[in-house]
Amino acid sequence: MPATLGHSRFGVLDNPPKYLDYPATSMPAVSHLKGTQFFTDPHFRLRVMRVPQHGVSHQQHTHDFAELVVILGGHGQHQVGREVYDISAGDVFVLLGSTSHCYPVTKDLLLINILYDPANLRLPRADLGTVPGYHALFEVEPRFRQRQRFQNRLKLDMEQLGQLAKLIAELEGELRSHHPGARFLATAHFMRIMAFVARAYSKLPVEEQRPVTQLSKVLGYIEQHFAEPLTVANLARVAHLSETSLFRLFRQILGRSPVDYLIRLRVQKAGQLLRREPIRIKEVSEAVGFADSNYFTRQFRKVMGVSPREYQRRK
Repeated sequence: MPATLGHSRFGVLDNPPKYLDYPATSMPAVSHLKGTQFFTDPHFRLRVMRVPQHGVSHQQHTHDFAELVVILGGHGQHQVGREVYDISAGDVFVLLGSTSHCYPVTKDLLLINILYDPANLRLPRADLGTVPGYHALFEVEPRFRQRQRFQNRLKLDMEQLGQLAKLIAELEGELRSHHPGARFLATAHFMRIMAFVARAYSKLPVEEQRPVTQLSKVLGYIEQHFAEPLTVANLARVAHLSETSLFRLFRQILGRSPVDYLIRLRVQKAGQLLRREPIRIKEVSEAVGFADSNYFTRQFRKVMGVSPREYQRRK
């Protein structure tokens, strides 16, 4: 059976989210977990936590790292803010650090939490961003859930879940290893896991007009064509939205406009070029889609805090 969303073929949720209607003054307190409680090395924030019998927890918490959650067995409920939805074997979802959550109902719930800090690991994303499922699973869907808009997580079949469990076991092995290069290989295994679930999400039968699908398609398109002349009108056509609706969707989920997102992506790609090889600033500017090198320099400084030349010298 292929991976499926938690929706019926008629677009109705098979396990619709429930809502806890707390009075505004009686929301339970939210605790904040710090990475120092979980990562033994502050310079390498990646860890696998197996929870063979997850207990019931009613107090929500946030943390200063992200989590990739894989449900291996049992069932229960996961609460995010006021929203509560059912979870069971095969569910895979990402929790951003600022997402408050807990597990108010559990029954033989077996799960794996992969704790990671994207800023700390500085993973080379390469062309993973061209996979729409990457944006959907790691960027868009978590922010929809965080805003209590809807739930749209990945559901793996048992064969896929077994494949993912094997990849996680290989990651665990390297994290326990003290051999030279263990961190390098652990990072590589984690990147394989990210690619596996991103591809699985991309294969889901989704409705074209669902916001997660629309925004993820646009982000993947931008990643593939960032160096080309792109306009909001181009991107709106990819998403099958009006320009106004696309602008609103970007603002709502990513907190910035489509143009600002494109500029930041181009600057990030420029940073990669500047780190990799000696190259003229004008050539970098043209390679990432800026026609005016002076404008490129201003935008680079705005995003990175230093000029391209200074950035190149430091790296």
